[in-house]
Amino acid sequence: MDVTFFAEKEDCDLNSFEEVPEGSILGGGCFTKDQIGDLLGCFDCSASTLNDNLWLLPTSFSEQLVTIDDEQLKNAAVHWSDEHSWVNTNVNSMDLAGHLLELKYACLSHSNKRVFALFE
Repeated sequence: MDVTFFAEKEDCDLNSFEEVPEGSILGGGCFTKDQIGDLLGCFDCSASTLNDNLWLLPTSFSEQLVTIDDEQLKNAAVHWSDEHSWVNTNVNSMDLAGHLLELKYACLSHSNKRVFALFE
């Protein structure tokens, strides 16, 4: 499943990637909902489900993400790769770290916006 993370100030109700506001995309990848749930669990938080395909991530997640040291973020990726949702997937924790680092630095330029995850 493709996941697109994006930042937006206003309430939104999207169902496809084409509806994501231009310039607001923060990153993404091929993740399941369980895997994103496990990622949020690594940051001791959970998302609000706005509809079947759209989650609003808590501000605590983005606040932690942008303030965490890069080395600690890599360690979080290792922890994330050990979660149940990755069993039997042969996931590479450094690939996950790359996704998290991309997300971190993209979030820095959208610090006043809420982060959403759109699943397609």
